[in-house]
Amino acid sequence: MSGDAYLMLLSIVAYLCHLICSHVPRSKDTFGTCHVASDPHYTTFDGVSFQFESPCTYVLSKVCDDSGLLPEFAVEVQNENKGHSRISSIQQVNINVHGLRVTMVRTERTKVMVNGIWKNLPLLLQGNRVTVNAQGDALVLQTDFKLSVFYLRSGAVQVIVPSHYSNRICGMCGNFNHETEDDIKIPDRSLMQDTHVLGQSVCEEPTLPRVCTDAEEQKYASEVYCGMLTSRQGPFSTCSSVLNADSFFRSCMFDMCTTHGDPAALCNAIEAFSATCDKVGISVLAWRNTTFCPVACGPHSHYNACASGCPKTCSSQDATGSCGICEERCECDDGFMLSGGACVLAEDCGCWANGQHYLTFMEGECEQQCQCLGNGNIQCSPTSCKADEVCMVKDGVLGCFPSSPVTCRVYGDPHYITFDGKAYSFWGTCNYTIAKTCGVTETQFTITARNEGQNNSATSSLNSVALDMEGLHIFGSSVSVFQSGPYAQVNTNFGLRLLFGNARLFVQVDERYRGVLCGLCGTYSGSQFDDFLTPEGNTVANPHEFASSWNTDDSDCNGSPDPPECHPGLEDDAYTKCSELFEDAFKECHWFVPPQIYVSSCVSDYCISKGDKAQLCTSLEDYVSACEIAEVFLPHWRNHTLCFADPLPTDDPTPTPSAASCPWSCNFDQDECDWEQLIQDSFDWTRWSGSTPSNFTGPAGDHTTGSGYYMYIEGDSVFYGDSARIMSPVCHTSGKQCLSFWFHMYGLANAMLLNLYIFENNRALKIWSRTNNQGNSWYQGQVEIKPQQPFQIIIEGIRGSNPLSDVSIDDVSIMHGACDHLSAEDLDLTTLAPHPSTPNLKDPHPNCRMNCDFESDICSWTQMVTDVFDWTRHKGSTPTSMTGPSSDHTTGSGFYMYIEGDSAVHGDTARLLSAECADPQPQCLQFWYHMYGSSWTMGLSVYLLQYGNVAKEVWRMREDQGNMWHLARVDLRPDVKFQVIFEGRRGSSARSDVAIDDVSLHRGACIGMTTTSFCKRVLNLMCKYSDLTDQVAPSSVPLPPAATMPQPAPIQTAEIPNTSACKLTIRHRSVITF
Repeated sequence: MSGDAYLMLLSIVAYLCHLICSHVPRSKDTFGTCHVASDPHYTTFDGVSFQFESPCTYVLSKVCDDSGLLPEFAVEVQNENKGHSRISSIQQVNINVHGLRVTMVRTERTKVMVNGIWKNLPLLLQGNRVTVNAQGDALVLQTDFKLSVFYLRSGAVQVIVPSHYSNRICGMCGNFNHETEDDIKIPDRSLMQDTHVLGQSVCEEPTLPRVCTDAEEQKYASEVYCGMLTSRQGPFSTCSSVLNADSFFRSCMFDMCTTHGDPAALCNAIEAFSATCDKVGISVLAWRNTTFCPVACGPHSHYNACASGCPKTCSSQDATGSCGICEERCECDDGFMLSGGACVLAEDCGCWANGQHYLTFMEGECEQQCQCLGNGNIQCSPTSCKADEVCMVKDGVLGCFPSSPVTCRVYGDPHYITFDGKAYSFWGTCNYTIAKTCGVTETQFTITARNEGQNNSATSSLNSVALDMEGLHIFGSSVSVFQSGPYAQVNTNFGLRLLFGNARLFVQVDERYRGVLCGLCGTYSGSQFDDFLTPEGNTVANPHEFASSWNTDDSDCNGSPDPPECHPGLEDDAYTKCSELFEDAFKECHWFVPPQIYVSSCVSDYCISKGDKAQLCTSLEDYVSACEIAEVFLPHWRNHTLCFADPLPTDDPTPTPSAASCPWSCNFDQDECDWEQLIQDSFDWTRWSGSTPSNFTGPAGDHTTGSGYYMYIEGDSVFYGDSARIMSPVCHTSGKQCLSFWFHMYGLANAMLLNLYIFENNRALKIWSRTNNQGNSWYQGQVEIKPQQPFQIIIEGIRGSNPLSDVSIDDVSIMHGACDHLSAEDLDLTTLAPHPSTPNLKDPHPNCRMNCDFESDICSWTQMVTDVFDWTRHKGSTPTSMTGPSSDHTTGSGFYMYIEGDSAVHGDTARLLSAECADPQPQCLQFWYHMYGSSWTMGLSVYLLQYGNVAKEVWRMREDQGNMWHLARVDLRPDVKFQVIFEGRRGSSARSDVAIDDVSLHRGACIGMTTTSFCKRVLNLMCKYSDLTDQVAPSSVPLPPAATMPQPAPIQTAEIPNTSACKLTIRHRSVITF
């Protein structure tokens, strides 16, 4: 170990000694300690130091002894790249111990997740065998067998184990056998000489750290940045004369280079050295201020550079555990005390129940609502979820949440779309189990149906449906049965609804049945891969084999495993006629019920009926019925189809509530009004009341009342340039409208942004933008829009150059007609002015030939021979289902380049090389990429190749990024003539198709370049179906809410009149038969 590394290790030990020594019992036991610094640098239990950066989740330490004599544990850490940083740091720690999974998240310092549920700190778990609390800036977990895990705000982690685990553990922290030579082992216990190989054995290949330019290095070494640590006149001069600050200085330089000078990295480095000085008793002069590395404290608390370790607490279990130690942290204001990590008045103290700290909470199946009354008293009262709510865990919290039902559809000859959206068909006349409960639920039910042949033909259809409910008394209000339009309808109060009529069946269940169903409607597990589950618990691939397994012991069954053959000419005619579903007559429903599946089933039924016109109209009606269930009505569809000349009689559509055409005006006081947090961003918007946690940024209260709620982005826990996006529900109005909202942008950060987009016809267009500090006030924004189709609004907040960049919104609404007082300033802000150095994206590069949309060929790009396989030029959907794009980015009907995962193995790479560019100055490489598939470690990297053979990775993306095209811009800073390499990497399975399109190179830096559309061809939110039997979206369009439907009184007679006969029979089990 080098002298500098040894000094740095001593400094870290000194920094944490006060935490460790107060928790490690004084006994004959000795302990091993593994350190992971935030850079990250590793020091194993046996003292081996190494550095490894890679975004991945891997095992830090776990028991690798099969004797069963030691308590089992495993400590995992999750490395991620954040913001513009190309170095990974630990963002999450998972500890599996005593049957618990405890998750510590870097951005959460007052709570942890236990078995998927958020719990406020401190915690006493499993009969006090596991404790978790916050001490200073560290989260600490300890067990009864003396395992300790420390997770610091900076991202550093420390694991301490007792000596009897020596040589019985493994992972990145080594085996703790007091020998340094064998610490670097991969999971199969073979010895490795390279720490990067160790990391790759549990993760993907490491990221190459970015190297500073000479100018950057000189800048970051100055006393304004990292040089502050070693300056003889700075606040650390006394400490650096005693402790060697060189290792901290180099670590600071490393972080600043790899993060492009992110101020958060500088603050973390200085905090680490300052804390080390404090813990060894060396005073440090004040180095923070309101704009440089400010400490964000919660409500009713303030920053203190030397706070008491003995704060006033609501109970002894709230104590920090470091009494008497001066420490830099937030402390409660006078009159307030600690309760679960927050500062509250004495009368608002939380309480402890079963070793956990609460303010309010629900118990059991949400049948009790409990609240704290202060002084450790708890009051619980009976409660229950509303009719349209489900008791479930959401975002780690147990409570009553709005139901999000899913629907299984059965129609035609017969065709099925499962709860999870898997579409299939089979031909058989028999009794089948459509859906049943196959797990533990409060109500057990079985739905069976009979398929009957039609007039001695090859066709069959639904003839009857039965609902069997075990142990349920259906008298009263628990079940209601009535005629509703063309359907016999069953509504229940236990999360099940049925509609049956005209040989169509719709089965709807809510989230209480997730993962506990089986039958022809699938498992409702969230995945289509296990939908074909047989009663024996086996998963099969063939639809006929699957369906036959759910025959209800009916001997009178006929059917063929293969669909009847269709004459090619008839099949072409069928596709032409069935493709009417793509036309304008059905266009209003395409967003809600994508028509591809129904076109496929229409073609099949048209062939079987040998071109029967009535069958064609029935198939079109199948789609119209699905639209009506999704509350989209197409009253004039026949006028534009072959069915118009001889219209078939039909009943009125199912009555539904007249929902507001734009149901998303919101003041956020009760909830988020169904606005959705998008997953294609870096972090989420937060619903908040009062002042934001960070000082000198954000509002002091909401706009509506001053005491209500609003939405904001928290700049303290993310990085420069990170974005958060929320999307409104769908609005069905058209014509001139006024979008109105209130915004608050207060803080000293540069480049904080608020953008608004209108999402219409699968395209997001920027319609309003505001940048930088606007003052500590709420302002109204108005935008006139003229949508022609159903649309949504996307609100995007972007974190600026430092944490003082909280952006807030409130009181969003939309009104018909022009805006009343639209200012010239609002008109000017609909687009951003380009940065002076922004290149014109439409102009070709004057010297280099890299621009290519791949429409005619691959331009000047060439396939490299040093890889394993080649990129493929392609149009339309890729051959493998559930991966790859459905079309190119440029026009939707052109070509793009992609790697086909089906022909390669895990880890294989394909490389595409550009022509040489003799223009060594800053350049901006722009391209669109598509990464969709369930495969692990699929990837796309960009390399800058110089000097003929030196390739440096300048950009990378890993894992599934959603079924949409994304824009990427990469700054290139070549020193000499150069080339660019695109490298696609095949993941763990064939579903790892990676695609690129519209590559271009522009002179100048990328910074300041604006985009009016962050996704030119965003995926339809209901998913595009590139494979009609496999790749379909979850069938999640809800039926009309039961509570708001006009419902006749439950039928009392034995027969339901009209065409859909429905008989209600009471037996020893409750059975409803249609």
